[in-house]
Amino acid sequence: MDPAPAALDLPLPLSPVETSAAAALVGPGAPAPAPAPPVGPPGVSPISISDDAYGPDNQGNGSQGRQSSIASTSTSSGSRPDQQSQSQLQSQAQQTKDKERATVPSACVQCRSKHLKCDGLQPCSRCSSNSFECEYVRSRRGFKGPRRNGTQNKASSVSAGPVDMSCPLVHPNGMRGAPNVPSGLATPPDHRLMTLPRPVDLPLFDIGQEVVAFDPKALPSGLDLRERCIEAFYYHFYPAHPFALPRSHHFALRKERPIDYLEAAMRYVGSFYVPQAPTVALGLEAERSVYQADCPKDGFRVQAMLILAIGLDGYTYQEKALQILLDAQDLAVEIGMNKREFAYMNGVGSDILQESWRRTWWELYITDGMIAGVHQKSTFRMKDMLADVLLPCEEREYITGQIPTSHSIQDFDDESFDGRDFVYSSYTYRIAAIRNLGRVLQSRQILPSDEGTMNRVDAYLVTWRLHLPDAKKTFKNAEGQLDEMLFQAHMITEATTILLHREASELDSSVARNVTSCAPHKAVVPGPTHNIHAAKTIQAAQDISKLIQLPVPLVKHTHFFTCVVTLASIVHLSCWSVLMPLMRDDDLKQQLRLNTGALKTLWQVWPAAGKAFGQVKGVAQEIYAGKKQAVEIGYWANLTDDEVMRSMIEDQSIMEDLQLLN
Repeated sequence: MDPAPAALDLPLPLSPVETSAAAALVGPGAPAPAPAPPVGPPGVSPISISDDAYGPDNQGNGSQGRQSSIASTSTSSGSRPDQQSQSQLQSQAQQTKDKERATVPSACVQCRSKHLKCDGLQPCSRCSSNSFECEYVRSRRGFKGPRRNGTQNKASSVSAGPVDMSCPLVHPNGMRGAPNVPSGLATPPDHRLMTLPRPVDLPLFDIGQEVVAFDPKALPSGLDLRERCIEAFYYHFYPAHPFALPRSHHFALRKERPIDYLEAAMRYVGSFYVPQAPTVALGLEAERSVYQADCPKDGFRVQAMLILAIGLDGYTYQEKALQILLDAQDLAVEIGMNKREFAYMNGVGSDILQESWRRTWWELYITDGMIAGVHQKSTFRMKDMLADVLLPCEEREYITGQIPTSHSIQDFDDESFDGRDFVYSSYTYRIAAIRNLGRVLQSRQILPSDEGTMNRVDAYLVTWRLHLPDAKKTFKNAEGQLDEMLFQAHMITEATTILLHREASELDSSVARNVTSCAPHKAVVPGPTHNIHAAKTIQAAQDISKLIQLPVPLVKHTHFFTCVVTLASIVHLSCWSVLMPLMRDDDLKQQLRLNTGALKTLWQVWPAAGKAFGQVKGVAQEIYAGKKQAVEIGYWANLTDDEVMRSMIEDQSIMEDLQLLN
């Protein structure tokens, strides 16, 4: 059973549009979902799910609305005087109630989080009757006085009228659902509700296009909020984690059988890109769906749990994400997804569905490795699981259904020795990169003291680069577009290089001790010289910064890129903190600008990036203050005044770019 959620930042008041959006989740006339005992795979404790967000209070609110409607109904001319008098009294009472409520500048946190009316007392009546802690938070939008016409001024339904078909991107200051709903889904503060240091505009895209520009399909002119979230999932998130069925095949499948639990997870992740979507409520719905007692134990449930785990990790719920990921792994092994014949036996004669099952297993494998690598709080559990699942094909082949004969991981390992000249899919080289990460994680117990072990592991990284086919060295696919699978393969390899060499690099990491958004601080003993490990660490950090410059929107990348950029930023900050300026110092500072700019952009979708940006910014402040103090006391005595001033001017320009100077 999960521990109770820790105290969290208080939520902001909801806008009328958000209230309508949350009400549209269940659908008109649908009853609130009844709580069911959650069940998970054998041997795993089920997730505790509270029903507070959908409890009796909400139902009471609905009955209250019905009473208001009855009270406001006009009487006929033939009604008796006592009926007219009673109706007038009810009408007056309702008007008085509306008037009193209209003067409440802000609802308390408990009422606001549940979208319920609040009488504004201290404590309010609802909190008092339920023994809740009653707290008020000043609205950031300001109180504009009593509302006109009482409660009659309501926002129209989000599904009414035509819907904008442009891509639903997050606005930097866009409001969302209440980020503090008491439930089993431990909800941290929503960093997107904070004001960005400087607005970053994202380009707009047409969500009517098929993912990665394959097989474009026309969409209906009006989409409700739930469908918009699924479209956003396929346009933004799916290219970075392409294991579920392609969009057109998914929509065909849901006409044949119910897959509500899978779509609930898709809606949750897709809501990150839709400003009006109530993300927290959709997350609760997705979590309940995959842990319902009647949820089928099949591959679609594994896919739903994997999507949910990736989304939760990017939303800073690292512990919850890991728990659901482990449950998904257990379920996958229980139903036999680690066996080659699973895809054939459960593919119902569809090559695309069989490929989807293979990709689901490998995406579980990659996600497990990424979480273990970037967070450094868990082991790469799936590294040692027995499996003979065949390797995935290229993305275009998967989307179009022209799937070739699959190969095994043993074929890939023997490719250099059996005389074949075969180019594997980009997805396969991504798998190979995560296998190298697993080797580093497995060897960390004896690193960096054992130089021989480090050299053997480093040989795998060098071999991966040397044996990449020429067609896989340009980050582009056959259509000239960025190959996201290759991008991630290189991203993983550079991050693995830093993890391997940083501890032996003698680069002082103490300056970045407060950058812990992705992983705990790892102390590195500083040394007087820069050795070969330092050179490899710095080069890998520079290569990560170069990935930011590729011509593709950063929000289309996997959210794990946030932690990889943060890891590179720690290296950059360690170098920048050295009082004696390094060679090519201008390049270093430009890379630091690139990294912080990337984190700010990713922040618009992933709260984890906002947390990382704030920590990197704080370290930069400390380093700048230290350098300024060193100049004042004449620490750089061996440099000319012009060299010192030029370095300080450049450092100050970085601070101004980050808007760190008060």
